[in-house]
Amino acid sequence: MIRLLLLALLVVTLQAKEPPNQNAQFFKAFKVLKTYFVRSQDRIHKEYMQTRTPDNIVGYNVKDLASITSCYTDAATPLAKAVAAQIPLFKEFKPKNQREELFLVHVRDMEMLHVLNVLDSLINCYNCKPKKATAHIFLDVIAFLYAPLINAHRAGLDVIAYLQQLHKEFSQKQLDGSIDKIKEFNMARLDEKREKHMIPRKPFRKRLVQDMDHAERLIRISRQEWYFWALSVLDTRLGGNLDEDRDNLVSSCRGGLSKFLDQNAQRIDPEHLFDLYTARVIPLERNAPFYDRLRNDNPKILKDTLKDHPTMCLSPKYLSAQSQQTCQQLFQAKTYNSKDIQEQLHLVRLVSIDESPCVYLDPKDKLQAFKSDNAICLELQTHLTKDVK
Repeated sequence: MIRLLLLALLVVTLQAKEPPNQNAQFFKAFKVLKTYFVRSQDRIHKEYMQTRTPDNIVGYNVKDLASITSCYTDAATPLAKAVAAQIPLFKEFKPKNQREELFLVHVRDMEMLHVLNVLDSLINCYNCKPKKATAHIFLDVIAFLYAPLINAHRAGLDVIAYLQQLHKEFSQKQLDGSIDKIKEFNMARLDEKREKHMIPRKPFRKRLVQDMDHAERLIRISRQEWYFWALSVLDTRLGGNLDEDRDNLVSSCRGGLSKFLDQNAQRIDPEHLFDLYTARVIPLERNAPFYDRLRNDNPKILKDTLKDHPTMCLSPKYLSAQSQQTCQQLFQAKTYNSKDIQEQLHLVRLVSIDESPCVYLDPKDKLQAFKSDNAICLELQTHLTKDVK
């Protein structure tokens, strides 16, 4: 009897244990990559210092540094691919055909480069360790970037057709990925930190600040700033076609690097994910100047701001409870500026409430609706023009 009781107790104990962390394999793969990266950085720095001459002890030669780095990136590539393969959000993407399977391969290839660039950019120098480069930061960026798209795919969106149309529209409108308003928002946060009067770090505000920072990094990476590790991997992928003068390529972002990305766009980014980066950043860029108006929950300011800029209501995760309540009232009374939402729909073609899909424009510019029980989404589906011109 005692043995049976002990056995029953053991079963109950095992059942009570928490399920294994679904992200465990990702964190394990990221740790392996980060460890290799940090150790390699130390070796790269030592080798680089050996290239200094008595006449140029502290001189900085980008070409030498890039050349030394390239000796380590071949070993980093499979480690970075392992990280991309274990990204939990990508495991939720269930390809419906061979073309979507290829799409997922390309997405993981891009994020393999992205994770190398995140490590490289956060370190920002070759004689210090990437203390801030954590797997959690990378996962946050991935969620910010891909969650709405993957959720929309699950709800029926043809992601390939969507991105192709997005690329066509962005090319026609010649969007340059400008993020001046986001930069101003982020600079204001830095000023507050220096002056030690930060706005209280409420969860919704903290999430907004984090995503503003992610948005700035994404656009810099997609349009301007690629570092030695990712560029070296690209060089291998493109068969050694990378510009030999890496001094110009790396240090002259708007010149050599932009030209290189444009000339090799189809091979580097066949799914037009750079345009997805831009589409995710646009809503934040449009509303960045107005978020600070909401911080004190003044009823009149809330109503006036959200009435004029109701696209802010589409991201309730960035809003206080009072702001969310004001949004509900404005949408119920239909007293919001619908033009603001129409403009965003025309720009990004997919409108979500946070990460939950609501409406999108198909390749024929017909408005399509997703199944939803969100009150604001249902209002949009009812009152947005059915034949968007």
